[in-house]
This record gives sequence, C-alpha cells and structure tokens, in this order.
Amino acid sequence: MALVVEKNKIGLSCPIDLYGRGIPALSITTEGDSLPKESSLFSPSLAKVAAALSISAGDERMVKENLSALHYGDHVVIDRPDRLWMIMGSRIRDNMLETAVAIRGSEGGEWLSNFDIGYSAEHSGFGKAADIAEQELTDYLFTRLIGTQPRFFITGYSRGGAVANILSKRLCDRFGTDSVRGYTLASPAVTVSRRQARYNSIFNLIRAEDFFTRVPLENWGYTRYGKDVPLTGDISDGYRALTREDYAGFSKRGEVDSLIAAVMRLAPNVPAYYKRRREVGGKPLSLYEFMREVSGITSGHPEDAGDVFLSAMVSDYSDLTELLSAGMELTELMTCTGTPRCSIADSHSPAAYLSAIKLTL
Repeated sequence: MALVVEKNKIGLSCPIDLYGRGIPALSITTEGDSLPKESSLFSPSLAKVAAALSISAGDERMVKENLSALHYGDHVVIDRPDRLWMIMGSRIRDNMLETAVAIRGSEGGEWLSNFDIGYSAEHSGFGKAADIAEQELTDYLFTRLIGTQPRFFITGYSRGGAVANILSKRLCDRFGTDSVRGYTLASPAVTVSRRQARYNSIFNLIRAEDFFTRVPLENWGYTRYGKDVPLTGDISDGYRALTREDYAGFSKRGEVDSLIAAVMRLAPNVPAYYKRRREVGGKPLSLYEFMREVSGITSGHPEDAGDVFLSAMVSDYSDLTELLSAGMELTELMTCTGTPRCSIADSHSPAAYLSAIKLTL
C-alpha cells in the first residue's frame, strides 16, 4: 500500500478513558494538516488525525479545539438523541471547500439500532443514521459551497465509523472518489454490496482481535466499503504505557473466531438472527432480541439487562455469554453505569486502537 507523509507537526487531544478511571487525555502529534492530493493513497498522518477527531467526537470542547488546530472553523454540532452525534467544520484550501465530519461512537439508545441489521444492502440502523448525517451535511454545504469545489474528510469511531463509512460511500457516489477522504476506526461491517472495493478513497483501520469489526458476520455476507487497513502486533506494552494498566482484551484472532462460531451456531444467517428463538429465563428470545435486551448494560438499564444476561448463562446462549463476559466482574452487570470492563470492550477501546496505531503506522 502506498504511503503519503506530510510535514509540520500539530498536537491534538484524544480521550482514552473508556471506563471512567480518570485517565487524562492523550496528546497526539501528527505531521501536517493537508489532505493528501491522491485520495486513493493511504496517509498515516491523516489516520492519526482521524483517530484524534473520531475518538474526541462527543466531547464538544475537545473536538472543536482539535478542528480549530487543523484550521477547520464554522463548527456545527448535530445532536439527535439516541440516533446521531456529529460535528462539521470547514476551511478553504486551493479554492476548495474542505469539510471535516467527525461522528461519535455509540451512546445511550444508539446501542439498540446497532442490532437493527435489516434485509437490505446496507445495515439498517447505521444506514438510517447515515441518512441524517447526509441531510445535515447537505444543508451545511448549501450556502457555503458557492464558488468552490467540495472536498471531504469523514471520520468516525465504532458505530460512528460505520456511519462514516456509509456517508463516505454516498459522497463518493455524488462527488467522485477524488473528493473524499474517508478514514474510519473500529467500524463494524455495513454492507453486503460486492462493489465495495471501488471506493478506494475510504480506509478502515481495524484490529482482527476486535469482535465489533467482524459483525455483522462475514458469513452473512457483510463487509465495509473501501479498504481495510489491519492494525497488527502485540499492543500490551503500548496499552500499559497509555493507561498504566494491563491490557485485558483479546490478544489472538482465534479468541474472536470462537465468538464468531458461537454466533453462527445461534444464527447461521440473517433470517435466523431475527426469527430463531431460544428460551432465556422462561422467555423465548431470538439472537436479535437477546442482544437488544442485554444492550441495556451499556444504554442505561443495567439491572434488567443483567438479569437477562445471567439467565442466558444457563440457556442455549451459554457459550455466547461466556465469551462475551470474558474478563468481566459479573457484579458489574448489575451496577455499572457505562461499559463494564471486559475482554470484548478492551479489545475495542480507544486505548487499544491508539496503541495499535502507534505500533503499526
């Protein structure tokens, strides 16, 4: 893969504390604020900028400071509770209106739509969020684009990465791939399209040890638009240096393969995901219904969700729940107000990705 490296160092801030432990934000130094002239060439510098913007999205003060450091002004925040949080900023370069968009990862009720896969070519929950993002961006451009040509820098982390991936694809369709630089982090799969590789200005930074980047399942036909950029290597030392704690996530692809196999046994295809029910605590639940029930752990109803999860540990869902709870203190299921610390969460965490980026890029 060809690389582009820019000059001029810029400092950006990035929060890395997933579990509320009081870890201070990380300062990321990147080289240059220019978008690469060739959209199809991967830029490690822009990937670091994307990491800072996408992970700081949701912290309005921090992400605005990052955008300003990159000379993107005219900030507009879109906050649709339980649906989408994004920020836009713009600047003029070479008679181009360069617009940056950063989309936040899952919070609150957004977790519920993460499981709404649907039966169309694109993941339904992510696609509906992308509909909002596309309309808001269109409105933003309406008066600002006069007399200039558009260029876009789109980024997001986790669910935000999935929405950013779809939005980048749609902008490629409207304005051409030369006008788009899409850089996503930790994005789930979003589409069953077989033409995804033609979107060669979209780059998806992923870790094979991150379960969330591998759902919806490849065996169900799902993938991402653009090119995947694997982040590889042992991140344990880097994670410890960032957090002063040991990495508790998955360290081998095979551990995630076991999770994938457990999902496949429960739902070998999308119709089975929605319709094949198994009893959990006297209540028949499909895998779709089960995941929505237990998402309460991260979306504000930990006690009810914890009861379902514990009941599932002595049901046909036992293999899946055992793997999902690896590294977790089960008492956290009933008491946590956010994401409980466990292997699957640590593998997907900002600290894991920032450690991998430092190691790989």
